[in-house]
Amino acid sequence: MTLWGALLALAWEQVAPLFRPSQLERLYGSYADWLYPRVNAGTRGHGLLAWALAALAPALAVGLVGGWLAELFWPLGLAWSALVLYRCLGFRQPFDQARAVTDALMSGDPGRARDKLAALGGEAGPEPEDVAHAAIGRLFQLALERLFGVLLWFILLGPFGAAAYALTRLLAERWRGEVDFHAAIAQVVSLLDWLPARLMALSFAVVGNFEEAMVAWRSRVAVADPYNEGVVRAAGLGALGLDGEAAGPEYVAGTVGLLNRAVLLWLGVLGLLWLGGL
Repeated sequence: MTLWGALLALAWEQVAPLFRPSQLERLYGSYADWLYPRVNAGTRGHGLLAWALAALAPALAVGLVGGWLAELFWPLGLAWSALVLYRCLGFRQPFDQARAVTDALMSGDPGRARDKLAALGGEAGPEPEDVAHAAIGRLFQLALERLFGVLLWFILLGPFGAAAYALTRLLAERWRGEVDFHAAIAQVVSLLDWLPARLMALSFAVVGNFEEAMVAWRSRVAVADPYNEGVVRAAGLGALGLDGEAAGPEYVAGTVGLLNRAVLLWLGVLGLLWLGGL
């Protein structure tokens, strides 16, 4: 059911892209805003309690509904799994925005490219190479948050895993700060991202420039940025063959292609596991 749920959700995202923020996310944001002053006492323990109430409890309810539907009639469980995963994804929007950045750079319009990059959530310097490099980095970040992280936790824990990951991400974006309360939420995100980030890096090596990706992962990350997004970025740039070189618009398009190939690799492995009865 996991394989077919993933295929249905990914196909659904291609046909009817989910644009963020969605109405459901706005409703969840209102709930998070209501809960925040009632649980925030500034401590790490209260941060974990808030995460449990705002992310873990709704995700558990999602998982229980999915289990009940699967027991009742398995196609209902499959439909619920696909629906939950679809609502937790959101990769088509940044992919389309990245293509708009590429088109603007190709047409020699860096101003429009910078506007498209801002819609993607990134910032860049005045040069076209800066825009391309920023777009690539932002794509890797969003692919972890909106695609591979959600997909991996769905594969491991079903609808509960996808919902828990997506809600934790939304919560971390909404509850930012330096005190222990916010640090607890950020730590949960870091723990949830650890495995998908490294599987993404390995996937980039398999579907891209293997040697460059592995060298970048092992060497530059350990010194410059050992965290999850740093792992993804270094391996991705290595897989693209970008080793300190200026990035052109073709590399932005290449990043989208790299991410698509990595998704196909994950689905292929999941299909083999399904055929093997695992």
